[in-house]
Amino acid sequence: MKFLLVFIFVLLNSCSTVKTSSDNKGAYYQDDGPHEVIDVKLENIKNAIPKVEAINKNTKKPYKVFGQKYIPMTKIVPFKEKGYASWYGKKYHGNKTSTGEIYDMYAMTGAHKILPLPSYVKVTNLKNKKWVIIRLNDRGPFLKDRIIDLSYAAAHKLDIIEKGSELVEVELINPKEYEEAVVDNQSNDENYLQVGAFKDFINSQTLLDKINNLKILDDYEAKNIQINNLFHILIGPIKNSGELNKIKENLESEYNLTVYVKKYH
Repeated sequence: MKFLLVFIFVLLNSCSTVKTSSDNKGAYYQDDGPHEVIDVKLENIKNAIPKVEAINKNTKKPYKVFGQKYIPMTKIVPFKEKGYASWYGKKYHGNKTSTGEIYDMYAMTGAHKILPLPSYVKVTNLKNKKWVIIRLNDRGPFLKDRIIDLSYAAAHKLDIIEKGSELVEVELINPKEYEEAVVDNQSNDENYLQVGAFKDFINSQTLLDKINNLKILDDYEAKNIQINNLFHILIGPIKNSGELNKIKENLESEYNLTVYVKKYH
């Protein structure tokens, strides 16, 4: 906690002014911003993939910042909020976060005042509807009307680098209920349901015939595709995530199939 309070004090004093660069590098806190040379291909950075993780014990306790008391959440429960997101860059790159991890401005991470650490959130830019999934591992921001701080990479994908902040919606993700169908909104791959993988072609064809006779799949094509040494039975592509999840649940509950969401070109 001592480290957290010192960090917050420095953060608030050094980030009190927002500077807009004259070379199109965006709006950012004074003495912060992007590196002069960025060696990372930002378009290749993928969304964080939610997984079950233990909450960091050092981030569970209530704390105060300038008279304001914050009580961190200690469970993954439904949570949504709207407000302004900002981002932080090279000034804190390589420094410790509230969880003790090292801040990487090119990773899909962020900071929140009360959500469990670590946890995963979907952040949607309400102006352009772009969204990302990030892993929270830090506390903040502690500036008025800001609800979340994003890494440089996450802010880049939401197109808020130039403006410096933007109105967003933050939704906490329950990793246990998370579906692979929403892993990466930047991907050009399409969603398929895999209902089987076989070494033997005849066995795979037998399942394919059964799948193609199911009425719930009248609008979709099931196919047998060989990938490496296995024959995969795939249904799709299914573009609508709601429809994809509905079919997946039906196949699992009504037909006792083990179904996976897969992405393919």
